Parts: sequence; structure tokens; C-alpha cells
Amino acid sequence: MLNTQIKNILSFICLLLVQVLMLDNICLGSYVHPVVYIIFIMQRPFKTPRIQLLLEGFAMGIAVDVFNGTPGLNAAATVLVAYLRPYVIDMMTRKSELDEKQEPTVEKKGAAWFFVYSLIILIIHNFTFFLLEAFTFKLIGVILLEMLASVPVSALLILLISYLFKPIKKKKIV
Repeated sequence: MLNTQIKNILSFICLLLVQVLMLDNICLGSYVHPVVYIIFIMQRPFKTPRIQLLLEGFAMGIAVDVFNGTPGLNAAATVLVAYLRPYVIDMMTRKSELDEKQEPTVEKKGAAWFFVYSLIILIIHNFTFFLLEAFTFKLIGVILLEMLASVPVSALLILLISYLFKPIKKKKIV
């Protein structure tokens, strides 16, 4: 239990630092805005209580907002993702396949499932974020362009991070 909490705190801090110190300072063009901190919400166990997901989503989003000076934009987008995440998982997975403590990771669900899951979550997050940033539907073309440029880059980075930090299986010595 304590080990899991320490792992979650370290994951929160590392993803936050990668986002605000590295990705938010890399210029990939004016339309590409990679997001990886959302992995923290994406990889929570399937049966994580919704209120916990919402609070963790708010904490991560508001932390990114504090560093970026975007008052509430990341928090709102991340809370929406945390709220919709159970519906996305239900849509993609049979109830019989859900283990209470299992996490939706590349290792447990496979690369194809995880990639589609990441794309759906990122589309929700980025559309919400860019729409709130523009605060008008008049710029829907720019919003969609930013989303279409950012989602694939973010999904690939999330997949890469997921592969780099997946647990190493211990070999049994016979």
C-alpha cells in the first residue's frame, strides 16, 4: 500500500516535471503542443473511484497550470478526461476483462488497445484545452489543426514513455 502511494507520488512529480520543464519549452511549430502528463490519469487502476480520479486529475491539471500560467485550462481538460475515462474504458473493454487492480497499460492490455485508448483520451483533452484557450467556436479551424497536430505526437510520446517505464519481468530460474 505504502509502496504504491510512493510510486504514485513519484510518477506525479516526474510526469509534471517532464511536461513543464521539457515538453512545454520545446518548440515543435506553432500548432504542436505535446501532452504527456495525462498518463498519470490514464494508467490508474480500472476500478479507481471516480472522485479519486477527479481529484487527481484536478491536482495534476492545476499543477501544470501553475507552471504555465494557464489559469484552469489544463485542470478543466484533465478533470473532464478523469470524468470520461471510465466510459472510454467501458466502451473499449468487456466487463469480464476488467480486473479491479489491473491498470490500463501497454503491458497489460497490449500496444494496439493502449494506442487507441491514448488517442481517445488525448482527443478529449486537447479539444477541451484548445477550445477553452480560444474561448470561441470562430477559431474551430485552428482548434482542430492544433488538435490534429498535437494528438499524434502526444500519443507517440505516451507510447514511448509507456514502453520505457514498463516493469521488467523477473525471469524464474529453474
